[in-house]
Amino acid sequence: MKITVKYLSIALFLSISVLCISFGAQKAEWKGKIETEDGIKVIKNPEEPLYGEIQFELEEDLSIGNEDDENCYFYKTIDIDVDSKGNIYVMDSANYRIQKFDKNGKYIMTFGRQGQGPGEFESTRRLQIIKENQLCVLDRRRIHVFSEGGELENSIRLENDCSHYSFASEGSIVCKISTIISEGINEEIILLSRDGKQLKSYITSFFPVFRKKNMSIIGSLFNPGLYFCPWSKGSAIYGHSSEYKLFFLDSSGTVVLIAEIEETPKAISQKEKNEYYKKRYEAQKKMEPQFPSRETLSMSEIKKAYPLPKNMPFFMRFFTDEEGNVYVFRIFKLEKIEKMASFDFFSNEGYFLHRVKMPFLPRVIKDGYVYREKWEQERGFFRIKRFKIKNWKQIKEGI
Repeated sequence: MKITVKYLSIALFLSISVLCISFGAQKAEWKGKIETEDGIKVIKNPEEPLYGEIQFELEEDLSIGNEDDENCYFYKTIDIDVDSKGNIYVMDSANYRIQKFDKNGKYIMTFGRQGQGPGEFESTRRLQIIKENQLCVLDRRRIHVFSEGGELENSIRLENDCSHYSFASEGSIVCKISTIISEGINEEIILLSRDGKQLKSYITSFFPVFRKKNMSIIGSLFNPGLYFCPWSKGSAIYGHSSEYKLFFLDSSGTVVLIAEIEETPKAISQKEKNEYYKKRYEAQKKMEPQFPSRETLSMSEIKKAYPLPKNMPFFMRFFTDEEGNVYVFRIFKLEKIEKMASFDFFSNEGYFLHRVKMPFLPRVIKDGYVYREKWEQERGFFRIKRFKIKNWKQIKEGI
């Protein structure tokens, strides 16, 4: 009798263990839809991420920046990118140059100098590493292409002011351009030939500008607008923040995928608007002693200068990692300072998988590391910092 009870107990234990293992191994069920619109695959994601929220655990492992070393002294606008070997490139706009460092932070070489000749810079705006570790530098209305060793390979002239760009096939470039008109700024995502001629327009948007005497204010950050970033699996991704849709372009610049989140827009209440305008008005009053010649705007002018939309924009920026996964930066409330930056994480196939939390807005995420610039207020220069993502392997990239 005792033996029978013993074996029954073992059998029961094994059955429960198998059930627990089976339950634990169950994959989360994706509840979205896949449709086709005009021959393009559309991933319609539910409002909540498939695998929930994850907070990156970051550990700083590198810092570049030194006011006593001219190769590491950055005190104006910068940009950062990282190549396949872990080399770090820093756009040092104050000195009209790009500085290259190895993965340990050791200075390697300088690209460019001030001037208007081949490979020289007038106003560096953005850098990007493309195939074979070529360095591309956007400089006013030119894109300079350097080899990994620093030799100038090409300078492409553009017909319009360009703020973002990405190389498509050998014969084209995807760009975000801006055209100033009397009422504001027209933004447009276009496809250009390598000689800077427009081949195609994807989407246009208008951004209002408030002007008074010698004053120009480019609206509120909460106005919906066009956003754009390079995509390693194709050429680029773009979207307009008034709707939650990301458009993925292949290497030829053709839209091949649309990723959506079926999320209800969040209305901005009148109370939130009033508080926002009040803070804007009070902020300019505090600045009066520093800028005595600048005219103070009335409350009605503040509302015209910083117009707010009916709904919160769905995103404020997005960027990708080396696998083509997308990180969409979210802000959920006006003027609210969050302790952690919030990102919607999409796989390179367009699935909304995680909501990722980080303590800051990074410049680059690559190979399990996060890169950012940090302003040293008291010393007056930037440091470039790299952080290891200790729980990087917890990120799931498929469904």
